[in-house]
Amino acid sequence: MSKHTSKKDEKEKVSEAIDAAKLFVAAIDFGTTYSGYAFSAKSTPNDIFTCSWQKSTLVSMKAPTSVLLDKENNFVAFGFDAETKYLESLENEDSDSDDEDSGHKDEFHYFNRFKMMLHNQTVNLDTTIKDQNGMHMKAFDIFSFAIKYLKDQAIGRLVKTLKNVETNDIHYVLTVPAIWDDQAKIFMRKAAEKAGIKGKDLTIALEPETASIYCQELRTNRDGKSNKTFSETIKKGTKYVVVDLGGGTADITVHERLLDDSLEEVLPPSGGNWGGTAIDKAYKRFLYSVFTKKVIKELKSDELEDYTTLCHEFEVKKRSITSGLKTDIVITLPYSLVEITVKHCKTVQSAIMQSSYKESVSFSTPQKLFVNPEVFRNLFNPTIDALIKHLDKLFKDPNLSDLHHIIMVGGFSECELVQTAMRKTFPNRKIIIPDEAGLAVLRGAVLFGHQPKKIGKRILRKTYGIQSWPEWDAELHPDTKKVRIDGVDRCKDVFYKFAVKGEKVEDGHSSGQIFQALKTDEKTLECTVYISDDTNPRYVTDPSCQRLGNLIVPIPPLKKGETLEIEETMIFGGTELLFRAKNMRSGDICESQFELF
Repeated sequence: MSKHTSKKDEKEKVSEAIDAAKLFVAAIDFGTTYSGYAFSAKSTPNDIFTCSWQKSTLVSMKAPTSVLLDKENNFVAFGFDAETKYLESLENEDSDSDDEDSGHKDEFHYFNRFKMMLHNQTVNLDTTIKDQNGMHMKAFDIFSFAIKYLKDQAIGRLVKTLKNVETNDIHYVLTVPAIWDDQAKIFMRKAAEKAGIKGKDLTIALEPETASIYCQELRTNRDGKSNKTFSETIKKGTKYVVVDLGGGTADITVHERLLDDSLEEVLPPSGGNWGGTAIDKAYKRFLYSVFTKKVIKELKSDELEDYTTLCHEFEVKKRSITSGLKTDIVITLPYSLVEITVKHCKTVQSAIMQSSYKESVSFSTPQKLFVNPEVFRNLFNPTIDALIKHLDKLFKDPNLSDLHHIIMVGGFSECELVQTAMRKTFPNRKIIIPDEAGLAVLRGAVLFGHQPKKIGKRILRKTYGIQSWPEWDAELHPDTKKVRIDGVDRCKDVFYKFAVKGEKVEDGHSSGQIFQALKTDEKTLECTVYISDDTNPRYVTDPSCQRLGNLIVPIPPLKKGETLEIEETMIFGGTELLFRAKNMRSGDICESQFELF
């Protein structure tokens, strides 16, 4: 237990910069649908090398975020290899279908698109996710496998590409959405540490921030007539918004370029689940309507390879749809889908006629589905409309009256329908979309690793504090909180604030407080940090409050009558919250990110 004895509130710069000895930065962009890595040397930071994967004739700068384990839960493959090996195992299952003991279905555990489980959910190291067959496994292990694979690939490519590379000379950057909460960031850090990245060698980066940094070097004119970078185009003091449209989320930040060329948050990060996978869900609902939910579920259960092919077909079509397209979209259906539809609905055409799309969808033998382009565009509308509505509300903020630039990054930002809607709704703002917008976050993460102080100020999204035990005051405290400790009446569970939601803080800003151990027989002091969505919570038991994490501080033996003061300090303004506790007698310091509850 502890008590408040004095107040200390200071600003100091706590260096989180990369060790000067680190010669290389390797960044991992862990995405919902696709992931990748990139790196560069400290001597030439802008010469960024990106990864590449190959599947048949396709060469991609990112791989699907898919993980395959064997039945003993050992790592087998990641990305395209994971997809291929899993589908091959299903083919083997079909060939052995007459053998009741073949057991191929349980040969592998396959996971994909699992990152979104960290969005708007409270997670811990015991949180589980389901594999393709519905079996639960610890999410922490699956994330760790994926990060380890990407880390090892980055090291291998870096060693082959650049000379005289020692693994101890590499600093790692791992990207997360800016709208994620502290628990999700802690989860990702712990997963990276389990994957073999030392805590001191890792920086957590916020995706739209890295894109913003990348765009500082972006050539804003694609016609080649201008050689100016974005940072040379906009004046110092100018505000702009970064809209990062990834697979799972839309992540939005507003930055201002300061006189010293650093960047500052103008508003807290915002966004929602308006990424490309929202369109995939709309497509699935479309298939349910046309073929019935029963048919599609049977296709996925019995013919997963064909179901995957049907999804990949949509992936190709959704990249080519435009606002001006007038001809039907043609989707090639797997033959197994036709067979299952005939089994349950007599014919594909009869299934269509019983659906709400009988006027806009038609079927031609043997396997062609023709979809009216307006119907296809309508699959995108709810997601695009939600994004536009959010941005329109955001731009009404008085702080953004002088904002004229919108930067769009992320794979979904390359969709012409999104771009057209943005330009139509915000005609007076300049919209900038870099080439290979899907790689802006990854490349910017490398640059962020070389200049981690580029974002000078951030806005706190929560109120942070700890539990305190002040002396009892009958006029302030309810009877239910009254406790007696060592002959003194105290109030338990009081929320002592270190920083307030909405406060703008510099990177490295610290807030400290000295507390006293109340029991001489305590061997450790558990320093627990609480967060709240309120700006002025009274007690840590309030509905708005939750425990974020704790730090266990060892306490030396104390003689009777002796006291021990502990200074607890939170360090704000970076991408992660840091916490330290100092023994005021010995000077010993415990410093750490948090353990998850």
